[in-house]
Amino acid sequence: MELGYIGIRTSNGVLYGGNQAHFGKAAARSGCGMIAACDMILYTRKKRSLSFSEYSGFVCAFRDNKAYKHTSNPIGIFPHRLTALINSEAQDASFRFYSRRAFTPDSLRRFIFASVERGMPVIVRVGLNGKSLPFKIISGSNCKESCMGWHYITVTGIVGDRLTFSSWGEKGVMKCSRLYRHFGLTGGVIADSKIPAPN
Repeated sequence: MELGYIGIRTSNGVLYGGNQAHFGKAAARSGCGMIAACDMILYTRKKRSLSFSEYSGFVCAFRDNKAYKHTSNPIGIFPHRLTALINSEAQDASFRFYSRRAFTPDSLRRFIFASVERGMPVIVRVGLNGKSLPFKIISGSNCKESCMGWHYITVTGIVGDRLTFSSWGEKGVMKCSRLYRHFGLTGGVIADSKIPAPN
């Protein structure tokens, strides 16, 4: 099961969600949370296809007036503040942060499945983990493998143990079981509060 996610039209093709590299040095370094927040807000507003100009206008206003106002966020935006920023702009939805401690491996998979089944992506905060979470980025017929830590991604699909997500404007895949093992310090998820809490 995979959601129809936000497509951003550029001269080089369509991005799968936003790419923080397009919004200045500070955002390129620490803007993954800002992009995840902007994408989620636009998703709640039922925006599924935008020109880069439309998307950029929204992100730049959010950056300057909220996410990076009075701060350069040198190590990024922590989950509770990011959740508050999303709630200040989202339409017909409210969000809450669940720490990694709220989950077991099975309840994490069931929680993400319940959200996607109801038509809502889930923002995942990958915390401080020594950059140990393996993933793959899918680009056409190409596939590149790497590992991540201290990063936000937006999960857009789940089939069994396989998660689909958006990061850096590309589609990635990873195993939910590996996400659980490598959540890291401050790791967790930001999800629509209508989704039943993990148990």
